[in-house]
Amino acid sequence: MRAPMNLGKEKIIPIFAMIVLFIGIFSTIYVHANQIEKDTISINGQDYTIDQLFSIGKIRVIETDEGEKTGISLDELMSTVGVGCTDCYKYTIKAKDGYQQTVDWTILKTGILTDYGKVYFPNTAHTLWVRDVIEIEVK
Repeated sequence: MRAPMNLGKEKIIPIFAMIVLFIGIFSTIYVHANQIEKDTISINGQDYTIDQLFSIGKIRVIETDEGEKTGISLDELMSTVGVGCTDCYKYTIKAKDGYQQTVDWTILKTGILTDYGKVYFPNTAHTLWVRDVIEIEVK
């Protein structure tokens, strides 16, 4: 004959596992529902495709702690798209999942935007690197 305490554990563990599973499912649905689907990157209020940006940008190779990364120079890009007095502003880089980072000119001028929409800055924390970029706001 089994003890009643074991019977309680046998019922509680599956219920607890189902609760954790439902939390995971609803979290995934929430994150995917809040993602913005966009094929362009907005810079200073103007929309560009990655191909357009690469046709007007200057290619640069930078060294990160993950190795060499190739993309278009963010400092040249800001000048090319018409941002005057580039060092007068801060730049907020926004991702389609809502993640964003704000950097000043000294950091932005070292960075690149890759052809798969990720921004890298050498010698910085990975938290400043933004993937799936949809906007660079100039403020």
